[in-house]
Amino acid sequence: MTIKELRERKNISQSTLAKKLKVSLRTVQNYEADQNKIPLDKLSKIYRELELDLPDCLSLEDFFIHNEKTTPGFIYPNGLDDNNKPTSYYYPNVMVAAGLDKEMINDELQKVPINIPNWEKGIDFVNVYGDSMYPKFCSGEIIGIKEVELQYVNFGHAYVIVFKDGQVFLKYIKKGSDNLNWVLDSENPKYEPQEYKINQIKKVFIIKGVITKTTM
Repeated sequence: MTIKELRERKNISQSTLAKKLKVSLRTVQNYEADQNKIPLDKLSKIYRELELDLPDCLSLEDFFIHNEKTTPGFIYPNGLDDNNKPTSYYYPNVMVAAGLDKEMINDELQKVPINIPNWEKGIDFVNVYGDSMYPKFCSGEIIGIKEVELQYVNFGHAYVIVFKDGQVFLKYIKKGSDNLNWVLDSENPKYEPQEYKINQIKKVFIIKGVITKTTM
């Protein structure tokens, strides 16, 4: 069912929906003319305004469809496994450059249930932002992450590091000047490595995989 059909089914006019979305009437008309051009945040808000259950409407596959042409090929269409349960969650509004804190991942932060066969359960998917790890990790990619205890960090590997003050980095973790410090290094040579005290770090997430968006 199209957005237009869903809107009409709820007896909501285009102008009313435009006001709720804080966009122009022309924008809503354009959305209904070509749903593939609806930004993900607006698409999610449309579902909410139409009182639809987001997990049943929006999957990781929808994210790809609404962000140019990709061929994921392995996403169950409703984000659920054969037992009707999600194996993972995708957080479309979370960037590894800011705001990633597992304690923030609750019902107030949008999350989309997904199921990717042959990936272990309990992996969260978030977005890469910035160029400090380019070309190893590119802005716009999605990474699968899983929390690990600090004592299990392997030097030289890339991690998402969450600091107690809220800063979040996607960096290589390297041995510091002593056992109380780590060096965070980038792939991009224009960024200098920096040393941080381990007691400043709240959580660390290992990178379990990367989903790359390919524009056709």
